[in-house]
Amino acid sequence: MTDAPEADLPELDDTPIARAAETALRVLAGRVGDPLPRPPHTRVLTVANQKGGVGKTTTTVNLAAALALQGAEVLVIDLDPQGNASTALGVEHHAEVPSIYDVLIEGQPLHEVVVAVEGIAGLWCAPATIDLAGAEIELVSLVARESRLAKALAAYSTWAEEHRDGRLDYVLVDCPPSLGLLTVNALVAAPEVLIPIQCEYYALEGVGQLLRNVELVKAHLNPHLHVSTVLLTMYDARTRLAAQVADEVRTHFVDTVLRTTVPRSVRISEAPSYGQTVMTYDPGSTGALSYLEAAREMALRGASTEASTVPSVPPAPSATPPSPPSAPSARAPAAPMSTASAATAVSAVSATAVSAANAMPAGSARGVEAMAAEASGTPAAGPSSAGGSAVVPEGSLEEDSHE
Repeated sequence: MTDAPEADLPELDDTPIARAAETALRVLAGRVGDPLPRPPHTRVLTVANQKGGVGKTTTTVNLAAALALQGAEVLVIDLDPQGNASTALGVEHHAEVPSIYDVLIEGQPLHEVVVAVEGIAGLWCAPATIDLAGAEIELVSLVARESRLAKALAAYSTWAEEHRDGRLDYVLVDCPPSLGLLTVNALVAAPEVLIPIQCEYYALEGVGQLLRNVELVKAHLNPHLHVSTVLLTMYDARTRLAAQVADEVRTHFVDTVLRTTVPRSVRISEAPSYGQTVMTYDPGSTGALSYLEAAREMALRGASTEASTVPSVPPAPSATPPSPPSAPSARAPAAPMSTASAATAVSAVSATAVSAANAMPAGSARGVEAMAAEASGTPAAGPSSAGGSAVVPEGSLEEDSHE
């Protein structure tokens, strides 16, 4: 038996095992690969999807860790009363801990709440406590209730530039699985929306609903708001269903969808039980490598389009923002991601998703319309009802099994 020619042998550095081992060693050393290009200003992204179990929290914490490990300065704001993002980052979030609740309700400065994440340099977290569950009701009677997070974040950005070596590069806001006031605050505070979509039909049902609210907030409260990124999560390459959903989403959302997909991974699910992200729990796993690649792709894509974008930390909305010419229609096209295109994408995948997207729940749709109309001084479209101004989330805060 003769030895194979040397030219036929794979390079050690190019094998999957070698790449995974190299990545693990670099993570343990505190940095992975070449530093990412810094955005010219802080990018604020709201990670939202009112459907539970699609990977919002998992995506938030692992993208944040991946960005920090590649040289970025990142802040995670946990707006979910369940506090799963705080758990995954190993940050205490019991009732006595200063949290984002104190920022929204009591007006406490954000820098007094933010804490550094242990083990990952350049990563900070504003934790959430169970008190945040009551914030939906308490915010109703407060002045400028939908823009309190935006004002707090603007003040924090100024403080960070004065008291730290430099500004933040990224702020990721983890939203609850609902369309209530907490999610509206996140949409007002961030110019960019990142939507994780599970590669199953049911996960697409809420996309039309979410994008309709994005259009409402954009028209009345935050004109810079747009969907900048869609990430496919829980991709199972063994099934044709996952491939079909991914193909349809890419066909209709085109450049908004990241090329990188996040596969189903036991390591991703195990990491939070140890108070870690998958980036530090098992940096050589397929899940960690996928989030590293997704973070790099998102950063490079943002750097290539920053020249034509508006500032990513918008000024806090005034008490009387200018009124739009008319209330937006649920089907009115609007760049870069209109509700019409969202409905078209959903209809191509599932007729069930279309009916769910068009049948907007009264509490969420009319609640957001009422808040936006109240802030702009424009009467809300459609007949009013007792539930028209409700801002408490329609869906229960069920536990997100994968987040």
